[in-house]
Formats: sequence, structure tokens, C-alpha cells
Amino acid sequence: MTSGFETILIIDDDETISEILEAILEDDYDLSLADSAMKGLALARSEAPDLILLDIAMPDLDGYEVCRLLKSDVLTNYIPIIFITAKSSAEDETRGLEAGAVDYITKPINPSIVKARVRNHMELKKQRDFLKKLSFTDVLTNLPNRRWFDMWLDREWRRCWRTEKPLSLIMVDIDYFVSYNEEYGDLAGDECIRGVAEHLSQVPRRGGDLLGRFSGQKFAVILPDTPWESLDMLCEKFREVVEQAGIIHDHSTVSNVVTVSVGASAFVPHKDLEPSMLLNKADQMLTMAKKEGHNRVCIDKPNEAWAKRPT
Repeated sequence: MTSGFETILIIDDDETISEILEAILEDDYDLSLADSAMKGLALARSEAPDLILLDIAMPDLDGYEVCRLLKSDVLTNYIPIIFITAKSSAEDETRGLEAGAVDYITKPINPSIVKARVRNHMELKKQRDFLKKLSFTDVLTNLPNRRWFDMWLDREWRRCWRTEKPLSLIMVDIDYFVSYNEEYGDLAGDECIRGVAEHLSQVPRRGGDLLGRFSGQKFAVILPDTPWESLDMLCEKFREVVEQAGIIHDHSTVSNVVTVSVGASAFVPHKDLEPSMLLNKADQMLTMAKKEGHNRVCIDKPNEAWAKRPT
């Protein structure tokens, strides 16, 4: 898959059909191909395409079951699915729509119909994504809000559970923010939060990482597949970038500029743990950082599953 276009995953065991669809769509979209249901499920979870074209008749799992699996998974349930099929009865279409598909393309393939239906559903997805972004964005900082943070944490927890990879979480809290607000006023407090958010956003992150406004003057960072050994360096970057911003705070007892305290934890998810445990542990570390003097980092030791993780 190349970059720059909207993405489509084609799941079809018929090589001829896949080649026809590829020829029709390759000039306008980035395409990934899977020749079996299981390969398609894996690609959908790892690549998160904008749209899936799914054959109904496949030897390992039929398209209806694949569709149900995709719609039951938090990693893929938002992706629109168009069935590719030779079946065109009302009963077949009803069954597919009830499974979660948004449309049908029937064989033999008509290029004009394929292009039109794909284009229409891409436009609908753009509109849904825009509305979704509005509902999941913090107005003050333009960062993901708590609602989106909680959904992303659940998503990455499930993914790391499947892959047996570590999931790290960092909590960042502005030091002595109450006194800042009291002395400089609520509007200045808002500007302070916005400024801290902008500087935290400057710390390099990977595509799966998420920095969000957690609550009030508190921020949180979700870091999938990030080893515990890397946390200290990352936490220090978040702490340093705020201190070096030089936002004046004459009423702090730790510095004459705005600083942050940072707490972090890392788990390898398994059946005996919940995402809230990772969150609570990072928050405990944040509390410890404040108790130990503010403007510092505290990191929890890794959980037992970490020591048992595959090498």
C-alpha cells in the first residue's frame, strides 16, 4: 500500500475478480489485497482501511461471518463494508445488510457501478469522520478528549493483548495550576493549558500513539508497543519541553515558570488485567511525583506478565 490516497482493502479468493477491481480502482485509491478471509481480517486490524470490498463466497469463512467479526471488533467496527457477490436476491441482500454491510456490488463487475458506489461511500465516511472528530476533540486544546482517550485505550489494550506487546501510559499534570488560575485569572489559565498542550504535542510520537487532554490541567499519553525501558526518556521529554517553554509562573514553589509532574506505567495486557488498572497505576505514579517535589518523573515497575513476555 502506498501513501497519499484513501485506502481500500479487497478480500476475495478469486484472483480474477481481485485483478479486475484493482484495475478499476488503483488510480484513485491505495489498495491492499487479501486472498482469504483470515488474511483479510488480519489486514483490516493492522491497516484500518477506509473501506473494505468483501467477497461473500470464500472457502475458509464466508463473507457474512467475516463481516460480523469485523463489526464486533472495536478495531474495525467503524469501517464500511461493501459485499462483492453473484447473489442478488432480496433475501441475500437483507442478510448482508443485517450482518453490517453498507452496500452490494454484484457480479459480473461493472466498472462504472463500482466506481460510483465506492465514491459515494467514501464521501459518506468523510462526513462521518468529520462529525466524529468534532465530538471527540477537546475544544480548548484541539487534542483528543477524554471520550476518545478512553476508546483508544480500550482499542490498544485489546490489540496488545492479542499481540502480547507492551502498552505504556503516561500522565502529565501542570504543577500548582490552582495558584496559577487564582493569580492570573481563568482566561490566562486557559492560555496556559493551551500552551502546555502545544508544547507536549511537539514531542515526537508514532502513528499509534495518542496524546489527549484527560481532565482539567491533566494530559495523558497512550503508547502501544512501547517498552518499559523507554519510558524514562519519553517522560523526561514531556517534562523538559514544558519547562523549556518558559511560561511565567511566579506563584509556583518549584520554579518561576510552568512545570509539570509526570507519572507512567507499562503493562503487558492479559486476562487478569483491565485497562483501568494501567490508568490507575500511572495516576498513582503521578501523585508520587507531586509528593516528591513536583517537576519530576515517577515510573512504576513493569507487571509480572512483562517478565514472562516472549523474547
